[in-house]
Amino acid sequence: METGGKHVWPSIQEAEEHMTTNDGTNIEEMLRDAEDAEEPGTMSPGTAIGANAGMPMTASQLESAGYVYVYDTRTADQSVINRNMLPQQLKKIRPDGSYVFSTKRPEGIEIIRGTFKCLLHADDPHRKDYTRMGLTICPKDSLSSAHDVRLHMQHRHRREWETIEGERIDRERERSQKRDDNLAESIRLLAGRETSRNTGG
Repeated sequence: METGGKHVWPSIQEAEEHMTTNDGTNIEEMLRDAEDAEEPGTMSPGTAIGANAGMPMTASQLESAGYVYVYDTRTADQSVINRNMLPQQLKKIRPDGSYVFSTKRPEGIEIIRGTFKCLLHADDPHRKDYTRMGLTICPKDSLSSAHDVRLHMQHRHRREWETIEGERIDRERERSQKRDDNLAESIRLLAGRETSRNTGG
């Protein structure tokens, strides 16, 4: 009796780990050789994180997979990502099939750095307010435009962006209410003067 041959295929994960970038670099190799980056933010053991019933709470231990640097393969722009997200980021491709990120800085690319800083940068004029609100610090200082700053905040710091926007909306609502109150008071005073004039008071 004739039987057909059985093909044994590697797992999807194994196949993905042996994918290569356009220059032939193995993704598994890039995962291994990724350069460690500093932990973003200012949280550290002993940092105050709030209070409960009047008792201060502090962070006693921090556990993290760590952070690494990745580089845009076309612009050489450097970014910091969590190591757990590295495999996913390295598999991102453009419409032309080229990979978006690499853990190796691309050679021969003139880096054009922007001058716009993340709103959470330590030098932001509102930094004291953001620290009071418990918002982290971001070192990003090379964004190209105000639009890029907004996109950076919406994608990299969504919770912080929503907090900042909420504060801005609340302030604007208070200013609008104050304007309305002042206008109503002005109208009341004018009406009172007109009434007094008509009654000869």
